[in-house]
Amino acid sequence: MKIAFHTLGCKVNQYETEAMKEEFLSRGAEIVGEDEAADAYVINTCTVTSVADSKSRKYIRRMKKLSPDSVMVVTGCYAQTASEELEAMPDVDIVIGNNLKSTICEEVMNALELRKTGKEPDTETRVLPFSELVGYEETGIVISSESQMQRAYIKIEEGCNRFCSYCKIPYARGAVRSRGIEEIIAEAKALVDRGYKEIVLTGINTALYGSEKGFAFKRQNDEEGLSGIEAVLKRLDELEGDFRVRLSSLEPNVVDKEHVERIVKYKRLCRHLHLSIQSGSNNVLKGMKRRYTRDEYLAIVEAIRSVDSLYGITTDIIVGFPGETKEDFADTLDVVNKATFGRVHAFKFSPRQGTEAAKYKETVTPADKTARVNELINRAGHVAQEFQKRNFGVVHRVLVETFEEDYATGYTSNYIKVYIKDKERKLTSGEFVEVRLISNYKEGCLAEVV
Repeated sequence: MKIAFHTLGCKVNQYETEAMKEEFLSRGAEIVGEDEAADAYVINTCTVTSVADSKSRKYIRRMKKLSPDSVMVVTGCYAQTASEELEAMPDVDIVIGNNLKSTICEEVMNALELRKTGKEPDTETRVLPFSELVGYEETGIVISSESQMQRAYIKIEEGCNRFCSYCKIPYARGAVRSRGIEEIIAEAKALVDRGYKEIVLTGINTALYGSEKGFAFKRQNDEEGLSGIEAVLKRLDELEGDFRVRLSSLEPNVVDKEHVERIVKYKRLCRHLHLSIQSGSNNVLKGMKRRYTRDEYLAIVEAIRSVDSLYGITTDIIVGFPGETKEDFADTLDVVNKATFGRVHAFKFSPRQGTEAAKYKETVTPADKTARVNELINRAGHVAQEFQKRNFGVVHRVLVETFEEDYATGYTSNYIKVYIKDKERKLTSGEFVEVRLISNYKEGCLAEVV
């Protein structure tokens, strides 16, 4: 049995795909490339934007042409929120929503066995309603990784209850539910023992880890009684091994200045946080229902940089939200300058059916959205270079990952991509190396080994 996977969207989806792969491998399946002929295809979808939905549909059609007799399985957030659309596609055989991904292997095997008898079943759909998206779906320890052996992801949390006005994800992922801390630590230990050097903690909203009613943190011998993500970081700090920990993101509508000041002091935690601001305008933030102001966000940034002036901060920004004026956009550019982001992921607003913002009257033309996003990208690029320049002459510990032409590449703890001259390949993928940053190069910096 040959199985191929195609994953769209976030790190959570990537992690869940790895969990599915391990289940298939344990049943004797062979994992093949996503563009190869296979007995079954599993498409793990995203629905953050309409573009993501479109990409999913295109891939379904393309792979069905390659293997007409294959079993086509669609899962993930698009499957959860638009199962009827997928059921209507003649190329789709199975639709599985979120919180049921652990059943996919069994469903595929049953479908393949049925086809051996010459029967062709109707499209099967298994999607839980929103009210039943409760309880963390444990997939066991995942010790493989789609990327290189240096970095691995651990999913610690599912769901979000913030309901920002533009976001469809709470409807796709359901209520907040957290993974047991002992399961997280066991998986981290297994990954470190296997040789991974960077553990990335990921979730739909990792800042909400453990926030649901009745979730238990405390160990019998833990007198501090820590909670939330801090409890996980403390336990990871106690593990043996040469590795570091990175948070995939934190939401400023959940954490505050004092919270972040405590978190950033853990020794294994990379000196980098992804804090999604989405807009630098208080008017737009209010319309987005983000629950913080620009000043509160900048206070968090200031708190982080008071611990380490070179702390890396990255973010997401949406331009062209309904009601955004030229002055609002100017406020966003001002925050980019003040926060000195190491990287900005810029997006043009597009309404998502079912969200509150989809009902708002569009006030920014497509041309203005494009102009603003281009201006934002340009400004963010200059700001990122300025942040990198602050690091010139500073020695950083870098995890070597890949090789590009005559350079070894990797990331610093504060998330600067570095290019280390290594024509003779003396460095090894997966090793930590001390380097001094020299100058801007491509999207990162040139560096020399010290």
